[in-house]
Amino acid sequence: MDLVVLGHVAIDHVIFPDKREIILPGGAATAVATSAALSGAKVGLVTKVGKDFPKEWLKKLEEILDIKGVHVLEGNTIHIYMIYHEDGTVDAPVDMGVAQRMGETKIPEEYLSAKIFHIAPIPPEEQLKAINRLRGKRISLDFNPTYIEEYKTKKELMREIISRAEIIFPNEREALTITGEKSIEEAAKKLHEWGSKLIVITMGERGVLMYDGERFTRFEALPISEIVDPTGAGDAFAGGFLAYYVKGKPLEECIKQGLLRAREVLKKKGSWSIEV
Repeated sequence: MDLVVLGHVAIDHVIFPDKREIILPGGAATAVATSAALSGAKVGLVTKVGKDFPKEWLKKLEEILDIKGVHVLEGNTIHIYMIYHEDGTVDAPVDMGVAQRMGETKIPEEYLSAKIFHIAPIPPEEQLKAINRLRGKRISLDFNPTYIEEYKTKKELMREIISRAEIIFPNEREALTITGEKSIEEAAKKLHEWGSKLIVITMGERGVLMYDGERFTRFEALPISEIVDPTGAGDAFAGGFLAYYVKGKPLEECIKQGLLRAREVLKKKGSWSIEV
């Protein structure tokens, strides 16, 4: 196994002001995992879903991923509701279902020899639980605005998590919030001082900033004629990057593959890199 991804697999509900609703497969872990698999990595997925998770979605995942780590439990999958209002505001209530204590999710024995473990956005305490269970393993992490208040207030917890990660993929807002710094360069330096070896900050249409402890490198986002849905672009970037990183490719190639996978997911509805 090249890469094991632990985190949420979700059922997303996009609800428009006129009450129209679209149901899409979601979850940051699946967005990372499908992107990495399409980039040539052998990927295992560790998560919890409920009996309501569509079997056809699971079959689609099984075509490109190892799903022995997907535990189907009594109850409901996590449901995420993106409710768009006439004034442009968005509410995003979440029904957690069986996705509680994600950091304790059982990891198949055969996954433990994977080259790297990516812990997708889950509550910080749950990320630390997973890291503690994977002591001595290579870890990468990313984050999510859902937990922004915890990133702001739980500084010591965040510092502990980041100190244990080889690579982290915050977006610009997350990097500034976690560190309390005013610029992304200073945020990147602090995150590296805390112990993460490689800081890769995504900045949307302005591309990516990478810091390895010695120098900053900026990469432009790839041009795109139309963005269909921005959901999951950062996760798709992380998946593409990691697929190349575990194979020992140069960092510039890792970044380029991440940007390519991010552009591809922007062209479609939903956060997964595959159609269902």
